[in-house]
Amino acid sequence: MGISQSIPIPDLAPDRHFFIASVPLVRPMLKFLNRVFIALLMFAALLGILFSMATLFLPELIHDDSADKDNLGMPHMEGLSLPQQDALVEPDDSPYHLDVTVETPPIRDTDLLFMDVYQDGRQLDSIDCFEDFEAQEEYVGASVLNCSVSLPYDYLPGAQYKVFAVLTRDETEYAAGPVLVGADWKSYESDFMDFSFIMGAIVVLSYLFVLLPVSLVVLATALRTSHKTSATGEYSLGTLLSPFTFGKTLLQKFHAFLLSPYFWAFELLGIIIILIYMAIAAAVWKSPPALIAFTFSGLMALIVPLLWCAVWWYADYREREPLRILLTLFLFGMLSALMAIGLNTVAGLLFAALGLGFLGSFMIAPIAEEAYKGSGLTLLSEHHEFDSVEDGIVFGFTIGMGFSFIENWIYLLGNPMGSDITGWFVLFLMRSIFFSANHGFYTAITGAAIGFAIERKFKAPGLTFLLGVPIAALFHAMHNSGEMLATILGAGGLFIYCCFLIPVFDYGGFIILILLFIRSVIRRKEA
Repeated sequence: MGISQSIPIPDLAPDRHFFIASVPLVRPMLKFLNRVFIALLMFAALLGILFSMATLFLPELIHDDSADKDNLGMPHMEGLSLPQQDALVEPDDSPYHLDVTVETPPIRDTDLLFMDVYQDGRQLDSIDCFEDFEAQEEYVGASVLNCSVSLPYDYLPGAQYKVFAVLTRDETEYAAGPVLVGADWKSYESDFMDFSFIMGAIVVLSYLFVLLPVSLVVLATALRTSHKTSATGEYSLGTLLSPFTFGKTLLQKFHAFLLSPYFWAFELLGIIIILIYMAIAAAVWKSPPALIAFTFSGLMALIVPLLWCAVWWYADYREREPLRILLTLFLFGMLSALMAIGLNTVAGLLFAALGLGFLGSFMIAPIAEEAYKGSGLTLLSEHHEFDSVEDGIVFGFTIGMGFSFIENWIYLLGNPMGSDITGWFVLFLMRSIFFSANHGFYTAITGAAIGFAIERKFKAPGLTFLLGVPIAALFHAMHNSGEMLATILGAGGLFIYCCFLIPVFDYGGFIILILLFIRSVIRRKEA
């Protein structure tokens, strides 16, 4: 017979009860923290809008007439001059490259020499005369240099430019000039108008035979799709027009407001602001080519983003979300372009002033753009429709496509359609075809992170914005690293960018995202 001994077992009930009792306290705290975080993000977004408005419009309101004076108000330097005579050119391409001769005192290794181009008192370009030399030994000691300046077409048949030479020595800037260059763009405009008929046909055919059929399929599918609702009539016409009558909780009413024409009107107001700026920058009232370029650039930039949104929405066949959610997010993506443009512009100027202009698009733009785009995802992070990784991917991709639409419009508008058909078409292919999914892919990473937290029942899913945005910004930065690598490593940097970073981080990352989406859809089907 064995010997038995009674061993006392400690009572764990009080600790267990403590943790159980604490759960109801922790969850409300996490929810409260989630909403405070979202409010802070929205405040930052509003500040971004205001800062961008100031950045965009103040230079238009404050006219600096320094370029209307000789030497930009800078002191003269003996031996610094522009011997070239005033000229009249008839460009057949934009920008027109004009070679300008500069006479200087013997160049020192610490000198800087730029050619500044002004029109109507505004600086259009600043060209580093030393950037085409491979080593300092090639220009140090020289007293005569040739610099190529770019004269851009600005949708006017005629324009006058002022070209200055600016030499920086011992932290003091000296200026010479200006050389006055008149440009007769009538020949270029003639080619522009001829090409506009081709572009018009492409636009009409694209909308009639591509975008319209796809839109009809999406609409028909959406009408046949039923959705789980948090309360009766959530997706009815009545709640669309009167969102605050829906639901019993403040959160339900808030979500109904976000998916209503009232919030869309707020988003459209910001979008209209950036469109006004674009119209002012292109001066659409100047001439028919200006209006044509503005309109066609926008119509062409819209096609591919809408197609991508349709593809991702349709691919989520297990639970296609209400179209009003996608509309809210697409408009938010467009609005986030306004949020980011001010910070990007100022940061770019600061980096350029430090001689590090090539770092701006690598270090600042990815963080600013992904943060502003990702903030839109947090607005719906507690909506019952946002309940999985694939939802996060679709929602993030939609925001990214809205941003891409505005950004591509700006780039296409900045590259006029004219005799330089090849350059404009290459730009369209690069931004709207080869890298058309990039902005959607980056923001989908943030969406997937938030969706993962939701799947794990984390009560503050918006906080995973802090995890998703850095990853998205990393992929974005790798795509933007081309200029930096070329500046630092030359041809070797371009090889690394084209043959390693683009395949791995752009296309490789996008394929991983697709696989993650497929896996998430399959898991939902199995569940």
